[in-house]
Parts: sequence; structure tokens; C-alpha cells
Amino acid sequence: MTHHPIPAWDGRDLRDLIALDAVEPTTFRTRCGDANAHGRAYGGQILAQALTAAARTVPAGRACTAMQFMFLQGTLWNEALDLQVTTLQDGKRFSARHVRGVQAGGRLVLDAQVSFAVPIEAPGHGAPPRVALEDPETLPTVDRMPADWAASVERAVGFPFTLKDGIDFRFAAPPPHLRLALPEPHLRFWLRSKAPMVDDPHLHAAAFAYLSDWWLNYPGVGGHQLEAQEHGGLYVASLNHTIWLHRPLRADEWLHFDSTSPAAASGRGLSIARVHDRAGNLLASATQECLMAPRG
Repeated sequence: MTHHPIPAWDGRDLRDLIALDAVEPTTFRTRCGDANAHGRAYGGQILAQALTAAARTVPAGRACTAMQFMFLQGTLWNEALDLQVTTLQDGKRFSARHVRGVQAGGRLVLDAQVSFAVPIEAPGHGAPPRVALEDPETLPTVDRMPADWAASVERAVGFPFTLKDGIDFRFAAPPPHLRLALPEPHLRFWLRSKAPMVDDPHLHAAAFAYLSDWWLNYPGVGGHQLEAQEHGGLYVASLNHTIWLHRPLRADEWLHFDSTSPAAASGRGLSIARVHDRAGNLLASATQECLMAPRG
């Protein structure tokens, strides 16, 4: 693959970031990039694009059910990413795809497996929210949070309080000492894409994949901010990420993330989230393991 420079995403409409060009029947190329705080592609970008590439190759009527994803090395946000899709399974009910992401010079930056299924009528249940859900419309936007919060969190663990124009993000009952450290490895927040989206399940699944990388792993690092500041801060980066889609969801409607971290050790932190809609229906689950390395 030769060099193919791409422009920066303007942050207004997730559909523009998710859109791909077909290079070959099973290879798709990105059109624009979304930089993170480290100057690499934001993890949610390549999560969404990998899922989209896989979805472009499956039979009609099969919804995405899960994606297992490994970040292999930093993706250059301003360089096109080729997503190469291989069929693993096309059965009566299930399809599975393997996706490899390659940049110029043969740099392999991601490896993912994505599954799809024909919805069937069957028994079901879903864990309810652990607390009563508040109305996200009544919660303050992050730009109304105390200024010292943003400075402290970004200095310690690099999490930005800035938002893309097309994303709405609200803390749910933010802990009063967020600028210092989480009192326990747990955080709730609401997310949605502002731009209305058509009724395309694959589009909403890909948009959810993007959103699922937003602050999901903060519980794994947030309790260590004071220690991190004393030692120059932590370099935090995604290592692997998994999503399960239990029910149809809409990424342009409010999604409640309840994320907790059961463990952090040896430079790695794990966070696990349940995702509900406003009515309390469990729609999805997500996990992420992140690198927590002292800077310098």
C-alpha cells in the first residue's frame, strides 16, 4: 500500500467518519481521520471503521452482535487505512468476519473479529440499571464542569474534556473530587451522536463502536490521578476492546454507560461497562483493557 493522505474529520457528523471507499470487493479505505490527544487516530474511529468494513460484506438481514478488537500499534490519523475483510463463516444464522487494518508500508495496526446474526424470537432478559437513571437533558455539559477538573485530569491521565461538535456527553452524578481521583473505580455517563441517523442497524452499530471508546476506560485510571501527577502522569492507550450488542440500539439517542474497573496491575487496567437506554433496557456491553504506563 502506498501513501494516501486523508483530511481531518470535521467532528460534526459521525457518518462522514464511518464512510468507506471500496478498493476491492473485500478491501475498504478510509476517507478522513480523527486525531486523539497523542496525535494518533482515536480508537473509536478505527473501531467504527472496522465494523463498517465487515458489515459491507455480510448477507442482508444480519445484525452485528459482537466485535473483538486488538490495537496493534498507533494508527496515523492523516494516512488512509485499508481494511481487509476475510470471511470466516456464513451459516444459516451467523456470519463472522476477520478484519485487518493496514497503512502505508504494510503497517498492520489492528486485528478484529466481527460477528453478525439473523435475529430470532427467543427467551431473553437484561440486567437493569444499578441506580435510577436521571434525565440526561438536565445534566450539565462538560464545558460547564469546573476548569480545574479538566486541567487536572488531562495532566494526570490525558483524558480531554473537549468534545466533537457532533457528540453529546454528560457526566451522571459526577464525583465531587474528579479533579483529584475517583473515590472508587466506577463512572456513569451519557453519550449520543447529535446528528440524526437513518434506520440502518449497521450504521448505528458502527456509531456505537465509536462512542464506546469515549471515557469507557477512565475507571481503570481515574483512581490513580494523584499518584500519576506526582510522577509526571500516565500515558494511557487502548490495548484491546470488545463490544456485544444485545438488542437493536440507536446511536443518535441517549445511551447510559455504567463503567467499572475490577482490576489494574502491571501497567494494564480493565474496565467493563453496561449500556442502557433511557428506559433502562440493557442494549450492549463493552470491555476495554488499556495501557497505564508512566510517562517519560
